[in-house]
Amino acid sequence: MEISHDQDGFTYIKYAENKRLLKLTVYWIDGVESEMFLQTIIRYVTTVANHPKHIGKLEPAKYWSLVERLATMFCKSYSPTTNYGVTKPEVRGAIYFVLQAGIKAGEWPEDFEVTPGAFVQYWEDRR
Repeated sequence: MEISHDQDGFTYIKYAENKRLLKLTVYWIDGVESEMFLQTIIRYVTTVANHPKHIGKLEPAKYWSLVERLATMFCKSYSPTTNYGVTKPEVRGAIYFVLQAGIKAGEWPEDFEVTPGAFVQYWEDRR
């Protein structure tokens, strides 16, 4: 697995030889609408994905394949770019954030804490 970053703030994940790079970026919370849409992503992931204990046991290639599958299914269901201006790399970042929080807690948390360096950030905290 290879991880790279570019000057525009994108993170690229090469998780398998026969797969294209996954492009992720930070999901910025800049108001009530983006906060509510993040809650939609959280509800989707915690409803559709397996229990975090199982996700935490996945090999990296299977984990990133899950991130991409969830992002694709979510985007087909909600059309986030058209309806909310949220790109697929932002959706991937938010999904990664949700999965990591679940793995860390061992279950889906009640509250998802935004920490520095996470793939979900508050707009006023940007630098």
